[in-house]
Amino acid sequence: MKHTLLLWLFVAISVLPALAQTRTIKGKITDAKDGAGVPYATVRIQGANKGTTTDQNGNFSIEIDANQSLVVSSIGFAAKTVKPGNSGTLTVSLVADNTLSEYIATGYGNTNRQKKVSSVAEVGGEKLANTPFVDINQAMQGRAAGVFVGGASGQPGAVQNVRIRGVGSISAGAAPLYVIDGVIVDGRDINGTSGLALQSNDLLANLNANDVESVNVLKDAAATALYGSRGANGVIVITTKKGKAGVTTFNARAQYGSAKASFGKSDMLSPAETLAYSRDVLSINGATPAEIDEEFPTSLLQTAFDWREAGFRRATTQDYGIAASGGTDKTKFYVSGGYQNQEGTVINSWFKKYTVISNVSQQVNDRLDIAMNLNLSQSNANNAMGGNYYSSPLLGAYFVSPFQSPYKPDGSLYTGLEPEYNAASGDNFLYSVYLNDKRLTNFRGLGSLTVGYRLFDWLKVQEKVNMDLVYGEAGLFYDPTTGDGINTTDPSKSGEVYNANVKNTTLTNQLSLSGAVNISKDHQLDYLVLTEYNRFKSRSISADGIGLVSGKLKVLDVTAVPQGVGGNGTEYTFLSYLGQLNYTFKNRYNVSGSVRTDGSSRFGANNRFGTFYSFGASWKVIEESFMKSQKVFSDLRLRGSYGVTGNADFDNFVATALYDYGTAYNGEPGNAPSTIGNRNLTWERNKSFNIGLDLGFFKNRLTAVIDVYRRQTDGLLMNTPVSSTSGFLTQPVNVGSLENKGIEALITSKNIDAPSGLTWTTELNVSTNKNKILSLYGGQDVSASTTQLHREGEAVQSWYLNEWAGVDKDNGDPLWYMADGKTTNNINLAQRKIVGNSQPKFIGGLTNTVSYKGISFSIFFYGVTGNKILNRTRGLGDADGAYFGYGYDKLAAQNYWRKPGDVAERPKPIPGGNHSSNSSQSTRYLENGSFLRLKNISLSYSLPKRWMRAAKLSDVKFYAQAANIATWTEYTGWDPEQDISAFEFFRYPPAKSITFGVNVNF
Repeated sequence: MKHTLLLWLFVAISVLPALAQTRTIKGKITDAKDGAGVPYATVRIQGANKGTTTDQNGNFSIEIDANQSLVVSSIGFAAKTVKPGNSGTLTVSLVADNTLSEYIATGYGNTNRQKKVSSVAEVGGEKLANTPFVDINQAMQGRAAGVFVGGASGQPGAVQNVRIRGVGSISAGAAPLYVIDGVIVDGRDINGTSGLALQSNDLLANLNANDVESVNVLKDAAATALYGSRGANGVIVITTKKGKAGVTTFNARAQYGSAKASFGKSDMLSPAETLAYSRDVLSINGATPAEIDEEFPTSLLQTAFDWREAGFRRATTQDYGIAASGGTDKTKFYVSGGYQNQEGTVINSWFKKYTVISNVSQQVNDRLDIAMNLNLSQSNANNAMGGNYYSSPLLGAYFVSPFQSPYKPDGSLYTGLEPEYNAASGDNFLYSVYLNDKRLTNFRGLGSLTVGYRLFDWLKVQEKVNMDLVYGEAGLFYDPTTGDGINTTDPSKSGEVYNANVKNTTLTNQLSLSGAVNISKDHQLDYLVLTEYNRFKSRSISADGIGLVSGKLKVLDVTAVPQGVGGNGTEYTFLSYLGQLNYTFKNRYNVSGSVRTDGSSRFGANNRFGTFYSFGASWKVIEESFMKSQKVFSDLRLRGSYGVTGNADFDNFVATALYDYGTAYNGEPGNAPSTIGNRNLTWERNKSFNIGLDLGFFKNRLTAVIDVYRRQTDGLLMNTPVSSTSGFLTQPVNVGSLENKGIEALITSKNIDAPSGLTWTTELNVSTNKNKILSLYGGQDVSASTTQLHREGEAVQSWYLNEWAGVDKDNGDPLWYMADGKTTNNINLAQRKIVGNSQPKFIGGLTNTVSYKGISFSIFFYGVTGNKILNRTRGLGDADGAYFGYGYDKLAAQNYWRKPGDVAERPKPIPGGNHSSNSSQSTRYLENGSFLRLKNISLSYSLPKRWMRAAKLSDVKFYAQAANIATWTEYTGWDPEQDISAFEFFRYPPAKSITFGVNVNF
């Protein structure tokens, strides 16, 4: 009995401490900024698979054992580990997570912001989200110093021209390389819309900007040399959103708005003004009053019609999406789906896209990690006809009489083919545009699988497999009763169906070794060794048929006469080896170097491989002892870099002598030589030098990033003459060079940062670039087009035109200058000369943002100066009678010559034209392209937190924004915002838009 009691006493004594070790902790998680509770924060026991989440007010309760610690985390905050005291209550204050902002994504990895030696422009995802643009390039415009963005068309989804630090090539590609989540992707018009007489269509428009975490523009060689032969024109690295540890959060968004075309200062004469102008033109050309009344009676106003107004509409835009993000320390995910429907301002043009993204990562154990990214998208578009076609409302509005009604007396529409229909176009676009289909479809599947294994603390092996799968489809249909579909010679062959399909596949495999070595407290090394294999394959097929019984039959199978069948296949391969080494001393001195060797099937057999390199250094001056006592600078760093990159953006087989097996004779197959090739052809080489300075003042309330650069391109790919005995006239060779040099600055100021919550920030980016051709083959000029020229000492795409001398006051003839300085009314005797170029000298963007207690107001200006635009649209609408009787630009009726002695701005208008006065090869229509635009203005309001807690939501934000609201310019055309060619010819105008939206987080 005694032993039994002792045994029970021993058990009781043993159990009581164990029971005492388990206790309940109650507490609250707060935001360090304002003390508000953090809802849905994760509170987890360290080292155990047990945890809880806070409620709407940030409160929690959890049972823990003695000596256990808690790990607290929430999206947007830095995780914190705490050990509760003996009181049983706990308050944890979380601070904003700046970890991600300390690193810059460069495609192959992340660069520590404190140690960077390169020039990188960063555009955060918050600046891109919810913008009323289809293409992410449009949303980037004016946001990054040294980056030019301009579209050749305002069609939703149209290709945007992007140039980084000027134009770096003459005949090879000058666009940057795009990298999405480490995958080099294709970003171009895969449907070949220029050959289909359509507005362009950009594959990058498939990307959903709301899924983008950041866009980083790599500009100098220290950054771009990692991409070797493909980095000469800069690299745009797009990183999509990833999940973070913590409770799963959901975001739902909706946006709706409207848009109308922006015609700038341009306008057309009203029917009444057109009538008065036409009657006066006949009068000054000798017509009698009776003749004038017969041709242009005032009764014409009874059938007057505003054709341009009819060709455009107030378009609507819709954008909806839902996303979920979350995970644990081991598994993180981000998934989203989106739908966007944007009507074009030109009637019956629109763009729709559907997007799904899934980014999942798993930390299997301390050594093994796996990540899978999948980005699926499909866009469907009905594209407008190219602006230089009569069936397009853009041009058609000018080539139909303003006194011609689109409706017949019985109320039905004219087709435009009727004899009494008064139009040079032979088309009534109000009839044809709704019957003729111009459908484009693009599907993109972008996926990657990454497996990493850490062998040692200083060595990680990673394998990454990427695939970019693109399907493009073009479907064109021309109704047999329309101007584009009718066959007047043989009506049975009226109507046309055209189908084309293209499939592009890009497979990329990367195997890398990377790691960091802390040699000592003052010495750190990190490195990357990588091999990459990239293979692109494209296959396409097209078919065309004519002859349709009915316009309701829109498939090839029912066409009576096959017009043609085409097909094409092309491919290329890159094999690359890359090494990068970064060294840091005392966290103040940083040195980086990289070497990359690329081999490509595109180049001649004698130059398959090329080696590219860079080295850079930075000095954190602010950390030096001699800076401790000064009060001016809060940050001061100096950067410098030099390197050589390449440009491989040209045809896959330009270096290879080819035979054309599409040749046939008398129904028999055959072949013939098609290209001469060049076994010695190699990359264009870009030598880049950059010096940068990062400055901070007043505890970084004012910061500045300044870069000065020079990049020189050697070995330009150009066609040079060869002996005709070879069977060819030219051969591609590497010859010639050009340079770009300039200055860039990004200045950011926190004007107000008050304890009350009132903030006001300003961000200004400005850049200047000077482009010059240093040498060409034999010093000879090279024609770029009928209006532009390449010449040594001048910029690429310099305007080469006859200089306008005004109007002969005696007879109203147009005048141009000849070589001897005298004038002539014969443009063929005038002297052509270089009169400026299409490239802006200055580009800038200015953003001001004011926030206070949930209200935020932002205003963004964008502008360019120094470029010249050839306004060819004016050459048809302001043509001195060349297109008499149709639509006129309002300028046509201003200050024109009427009688001898008149000092006029415009020559005498003569039906049929006046001595080619409206020639495109004249400076008469060359205008200053400088402008300042109010690009975006937005106002948002987030509902109070206490309301959100009651509704069990984390955030609800309402916003309104307006785009392209006002423009200040001297340009008289539709819009001064041009692509890099700056050739304006009935360009689809951009839109002014107003949108309203709501974002809900829960």
